[in-house]
Amino acid sequence: MAAKNVIEVKPYRLALQTPYRWSKGTQHHRMGAILRLESPQGLIGWGEAALPPHVDYPPEAFVDEIRALMAGLDPLSPQFLEEISLRECPSRIRCGISTAVLTLRAAQAGQTLAGYLLGDERRVPARVPVNDLIGDAEPEMCAQRANDAAARGQDTVKVKCTSERELDLRRIQAIREAEPTIKIRLDPNESWPVEWAGEQLRAMEKFTIEYCEEPLPRGTPLSVYGQLRRETKVPIALDDSIRTVRDVELAAIHKAADVFIIKAQRVGGPDKLLEIVQAATQYGIECTVTSSLETSLGLYLGIHCTALTPEPMAAAGIGTARFYAENVCEPPPIVNGYMAVPNTPGLGFDPQPWWDLAR
Repeated sequence: MAAKNVIEVKPYRLALQTPYRWSKGTQHHRMGAILRLESPQGLIGWGEAALPPHVDYPPEAFVDEIRALMAGLDPLSPQFLEEISLRECPSRIRCGISTAVLTLRAAQAGQTLAGYLLGDERRVPARVPVNDLIGDAEPEMCAQRANDAAARGQDTVKVKCTSERELDLRRIQAIREAEPTIKIRLDPNESWPVEWAGEQLRAMEKFTIEYCEEPLPRGTPLSVYGQLRRETKVPIALDDSIRTVRDVELAAIHKAADVFIIKAQRVGGPDKLLEIVQAATQYGIECTVTSSLETSLGLYLGIHCTALTPEPMAAAGIGTARFYAENVCEPPPIVNGYMAVPNTPGLGFDPQPWWDLAR
């Protein structure tokens, strides 16, 4: 029996069957921690704190860090999340902690996580659209991935780009020729220098790109993104630059983006994500929810987070389970391009079998 009033934490290091290739390298494993909070009545809240994919940090040390940040606090206290924030908790750790707490609170209220967070604001949709992620280097394989996505009913693919300009143009051309009507998103992960990013985007215009996600190096002023938007017909999305409501306000002032890409892990949890969505909506800026290549637990969280965005919802970047050779539970299936929003209280799934076997 779990100790009461304690969030338990276990590390994971899971093998990938498809290498995760992007501008920051190629990963073959995924590391992080799963969190579990049990109420005195036996209800359970689950959370995940996922390390950035390219960060090589022992998950056991990560678990120790999470435990230390929670030491002496009662997770069942109504003030717990405010107390965690006072300890300047890193966003990825706060995401795991807050998800465990909020999914338990939702379960106690007999509501789904999305329904609990939305309250009476609007109804929870029955399903959310999902895009596919393409990171393969070979244009032929990129085309095949797009064909596979279309066969699953997905109408959108996101393509991981790098500084290899000509190769990326060939990859996007192959996708467009293979699937003339599919929506294509570009994600260079901050790898395009300001000197040629505009030129590369103009070269991509003929392929009808839905948007390009955070192409410029980290720390690039939002005013520069505003200038880039004026230089190309390709819409610009901001990802890493949007972490708080204040970031939303500044991006709107500088007219720096057409779309915001929001990850629960990066902004600190589903409650913080909802605050950003609400602020962006006031400025008329669309939000796309994506994952950080989390486990199936993180993908279920991604479903609930996508359900927090206004309809018509943008296809979410949570169709990444195919990268995993092993996982903490069965991933949510993609049916005709959608994932169903769980309708049972809390997060809507149970990784207890993995938990019981994990060290």
